[in-house]
Amino acid sequence: MPSLPITLEAALRDARSPDPTSRSVAVRHLAAALLAELGDPPPALHLAGGHPRGQAVVAALTAALEDPLVAIRAMAATGLGQLGEPDVIARIDPWLRDADPGPDAGYLRECAAITCVLLGLAAAPEHLLKPDEHEGPRLAEAPPAAPHPLRPPGHVPSDLSRVTYEAALARITAALRAPAPDLRFQAAGGLVELAGRAAEPALCAALDGESHPHVRLALVHALAELDPPGPEACARLAAVVADPGAAADLVFAAALGLAAARDPRGGPPLLLALQRSDDRGRALEALAALGPAAPPAAVPQALKIARGWLTPAVMRVRAAYALLRMAPQTGQPLFDELARSRRPAVQEAVADARAALALLALKDMPKKT
Repeated sequence: MPSLPITLEAALRDARSPDPTSRSVAVRHLAAALLAELGDPPPALHLAGGHPRGQAVVAALTAALEDPLVAIRAMAATGLGQLGEPDVIARIDPWLRDADPGPDAGYLRECAAITCVLLGLAAAPEHLLKPDEHEGPRLAEAPPAAPHPLRPPGHVPSDLSRVTYEAALARITAALRAPAPDLRFQAAGGLVELAGRAAEPALCAALDGESHPHVRLALVHALAELDPPGPEACARLAAVVADPGAAADLVFAAALGLAAARDPRGGPPLLLALQRSDDRGRALEALAALGPAAPPAAVPQALKIARGWLTPAVMRVRAAYALLRMAPQTGQPLFDELARSRRPAVQEAVADARAALALLALKDMPKKT
């Protein structure tokens, strides 16, 4: 983690400074400075309680929620979210409800949504951990409440965690239908972070009714991040790919999601993306995910990249890695040749490719019934 530009004590001092620049720097880094002294712990509720100056930090950030500067108020809220302080929810609710199209209200809305996601993760970080199929279910701290439609299966947190998690989740879910597009934009990715694959129905419904191009892109990215996208998500992503009027970035995002689901309907846009230098690396990785289901025309294109003398060596490794998945007999000799390189960057790329190949092979294994 990069070093902070201010110490915890200096941030506490400057959080009350009459100088707006000093105050801004202090509030921006106050939570991070406290977390650094705590050893950067994973998300949890009431992290400040583990440090002698924790309550002073919470008090300073809470006071900053009334700062005359919008940016400082917004940073104070996200700082309280980082520290897992659920009381901030009541303070940011008016920001979430404010439909003012101005930039100040928009910034507060977006930071309020980010704060909700931080609190949801602090309240229920265990939802990110997939249960080990060889172990029994995780022990519950308390009996579960009535099932929330977006609560990840098996999620049984403590009472405090449950209340906070569901408060955050409810606000992010509602934000998908908010009048302000900036809030809908933030809610798309936030819902995936909080609910995982359980977010799929809500995201699909939101995409069906969304017309704002930036929000549609955020929703497609969110669907693509599901692990993996399910049938309903793939149906929406395939419709985007098939839309002749869809923007190239939207189509590419949809194709990446389809590839993650091993759906060959994502193949054609990935071929086009190989021609774009900014997208080439991700396109090769997505074609590798498709493996034998990739379009046959992808093999000669990837071969050309892997053999290109003017192609950066790391990109050549990616191409060889994709070929290993699409056409192993063609890709293996190229990959082996690159693996013999003594250049540190190439060795690192080869190691990453081998790890990715192992992960893809694991994901391709049939599920146990």
